[in-house]
Amino acid sequence: MKISMKKIIRAMYIIMVVIVYITTIILSGSIIDTDKIFSKNNIIVLFIFVLLAYIVSVIISNKIVSPLKRIEKGMRFISEGKLPDNLKIKDDKEFQEYKELMDAYSAMLKVIKKNTFDLNSQESKTEIILEHMADGVIAFSTSRQVVHMNKAAMRMLNITENEDTFEKLCQKLNITIDFDKIMYLPNYQSMEFKTQMGDLALSIVFAPFFSDELNPMGIIMIVRNITDSVKTDNVRKEFVANVSHELKTPLTSIRGYSETIMNGDLTYQEIVKFSKVITQEANRMSRMVSDLLQLSKIDYNKVNWNKSTLNTVDILKKVCEKVRYEAEQKSHKLELICAEKVPPIYADRDSIEQIVINILTNSIKYTPDGGLIRVYAGPIDDRVYIKVVDNGIGIPQKDLGRIFERFYRVDKARSRKMGGTGLGLSIVKEMVDGNNGTININSKLNEGTEVTMTFPTKKE
Repeated sequence: MKISMKKIIRAMYIIMVVIVYITTIILSGSIIDTDKIFSKNNIIVLFIFVLLAYIVSVIISNKIVSPLKRIEKGMRFISEGKLPDNLKIKDDKEFQEYKELMDAYSAMLKVIKKNTFDLNSQESKTEIILEHMADGVIAFSTSRQVVHMNKAAMRMLNITENEDTFEKLCQKLNITIDFDKIMYLPNYQSMEFKTQMGDLALSIVFAPFFSDELNPMGIIMIVRNITDSVKTDNVRKEFVANVSHELKTPLTSIRGYSETIMNGDLTYQEIVKFSKVITQEANRMSRMVSDLLQLSKIDYNKVNWNKSTLNTVDILKKVCEKVRYEAEQKSHKLELICAEKVPPIYADRDSIEQIVINILTNSIKYTPDGGLIRVYAGPIDDRVYIKVVDNGIGIPQKDLGRIFERFYRVDKARSRKMGGTGLGLSIVKEMVDGNNGTININSKLNEGTEVTMTFPTKKE
């Protein structure tokens, strides 16, 4: 049974007043006179004293108990996760002990508030970092339930509300793994898996996390999108395979013909014929190596783009004259059509000439004899467009998206026969980008191809 401190103080104060009153009556009368003690007047006086004593006891008990009540209220707030305002201690200065108690409580409250603020601030920063991470982060408790998940994880894995456990998510990712095996990995080790989720290639890392006392608290799962890395790696592997193949073909021819010549028993005409083949294959290898070196320089930013203001029409006239003989060999008609006023372009002269020459050379190669090739130029917004149009064999729609890839050929046999390395359009694309330009190709099979490029008229 709990007893209130207020009631004890009041009862003790009243008892003390009654005892003092009776003692006073007895001492004043020198003898114990029952009639005198319990006379009407004395009873009235006693009642008044008791009433006054009660009022005084209430005041004193409130004064004593009130600070304790305020401390109790504050403690209850803290136990509920709330922080009360600072206690007012100015009314309690009469009691030195209570003042010290209140001061200690206020100091404790300030420390708690500061620590809580620091903790909330750190938690907020952590939350912001997790939400803005490109990698997905999912935390599981020891009961295998999801306790935290950032937006990146939800977006990459397309997680629903029902997928809230370790087993369900592993099943979604097609990963077989034991939760306890990860939980008790020694020395903070982690386990990594690679999986495919639709069009995404994902790297999944599992690692346990612990409390300050090194007790296991759960598992962190980190989801990283490695699609671009996988694509880059595949492109690299394909590139190496293509280079090996492209070099192997001419080397095989060179070795075969050279061995035939070395074996003797050949006429002079046969030796000349075989020597021409060897020279052609060697020249093709030389062009390929030259193109690869040029691409390598562009990839490693070792190209010096000597940009300046260039006369667009003059450059196009010069380029057309360079390829005119090649066009006439196939009876092509080559026309240059420029707008009335074509602004100058701001670009590197050598690369612009090489870009247009490569495009025109392709049009000449892949247009049947007696074709028509036109070069247009004119202003468009604050840029200049250069367009090359032919009525050649065209490019299938399915191949248009890959024609800028290195070593990609629409018709491999015919391209190789015509001396192509499969790198020309790749170099063109890199050079156009290096001059802050754009390039777009439209084509219809057996109808022709249209290549449109734009370049800036001033420094960007």
